[in-house]
Amino acid sequence: MKKLIVEILACLSVAACAVQPATHADLPATVKTTAPLNWSVEAPQDAVDAKTWWSQFGDPVLDQLVDSVLTGNLDLQAAVERVKQAQAITTQKHAVLLPELDATATAADSRINAPPPLGYVRQGGVGLALNWSPDVFGGERLDLLAAQAQLVGQQHAEDALRLALAANTASAYVDLRWAQSELQILQDNQVIRQRALQLTQERLKYGLSTQLDVARAQNQLDELQARIPRAQSTIEHELSLIAVYSGRTPESVDKLVLATPGPIPNPEGAAPTTLPSEALLRRPDVLVAYAAVEQRAAEVGVSKAERYPKFNLNLSDGLLAASYLGLPTLTDNLFSAALNATSPIFNAGRITADIQESESKMRESQLNLQQTMLQALREVEDTRSDLVSTTASTQKLTDALGASDQSLKLANQLYKGGATDFLDVLSAQQTYLQDSDSLNQARREHALAAVALYRSLGGGWSQAGEPALVANGHATGG
Repeated sequence: MKKLIVEILACLSVAACAVQPATHADLPATVKTTAPLNWSVEAPQDAVDAKTWWSQFGDPVLDQLVDSVLTGNLDLQAAVERVKQAQAITTQKHAVLLPELDATATAADSRINAPPPLGYVRQGGVGLALNWSPDVFGGERLDLLAAQAQLVGQQHAEDALRLALAANTASAYVDLRWAQSELQILQDNQVIRQRALQLTQERLKYGLSTQLDVARAQNQLDELQARIPRAQSTIEHELSLIAVYSGRTPESVDKLVLATPGPIPNPEGAAPTTLPSEALLRRPDVLVAYAAVEQRAAEVGVSKAERYPKFNLNLSDGLLAASYLGLPTLTDNLFSAALNATSPIFNAGRITADIQESESKMRESQLNLQQTMLQALREVEDTRSDLVSTTASTQKLTDALGASDQSLKLANQLYKGGATDFLDVLSAQQTYLQDSDSLNQARREHALAAVALYRSLGGGWSQAGEPALVANGHATGG
């Protein structure tokens, strides 16, 4: 028996490295061949910490809202459960590599064809049974590596969802503040146009105006008032969306703070000092795609290991007591050892087809990784461009609104003095409303561009720490 065990261990030590994961480049090397040295879009640089990017908005309500969403979101809780499931699968795969030891017990009372009292037999026994399938050619070890890569992928998928939720919540908050500002603009312009209507009606009484001016003023007021219900509906939609992000019903969300109008968050127009390669190594979707490559590489090895023999060792030992009525009780020590081996001979090409399928899936995962990195670089370039352009347009529209406000005041003064007709007042009112809307929209787009930029850079919401490169020691080995 000792000779048998020694032979198994010798075989195990010799053949443990027989099958390895498929060869592929590690993530830093892949990123190095894909990422440019610098961004193509020039943007002001700032040393903002990506892990606290939301604080640059200077809005404590936004900070509390994001914390609430990351705590109560149901999709995120489901992602946490998926990570736990992957951890359980990894534990199961690791257990396969180790022997199983079980306790056994038997008890029997039987009668045999013999003259009484010898025909009555009672037996009882206890013992231990060991079962082990030594992973001689590494198939089970590679299966464990594939499960570990899947676990890492689930962890980074949770990070990706966390990042998306934080960005979506911030975007919904920006849209809420934009809708509230839009409603305030409409209400302010409603007051302006009501005063203009009253002015035309007063002037009509004294023959200083015409019924046409009154009709035009009334028409302008009615058109503006028709937009107010739509703005109010938009506010309710955004409040409901934020409630769902928080894992609550729209009726249960605390609207006391959110329903109070506030300004659109105003981020700085600078981008973090992050290189393209750093952004790719930080992005959760890139890490998820690379974990898939690691998983597929290990699965190729699992498929190749099917070509080799599999062994199973069974050991059992115990005591058996037998009592024949009329005779003394007999005891015996029971020991057995068995080594089984199976090796494929003919399978009609099934194993070869499995290997080809696994290799194809690995190549597909590598292509997905490349595509994910290219998409990530495009998103960062686009959001950097959006941040720069919205910063400039916001400043220009701020100046334009100041000019249209002054123009509206002058038009009203001239109309009151009879120096101009009412069409100039209507034109000035329309220009002031359009500039107010445009500036409000530009501030919204500027804030959304900042949110999108930090989302495209990885956002700093990772809970898994540094990227875990599963089986990295085998990534480039044969």
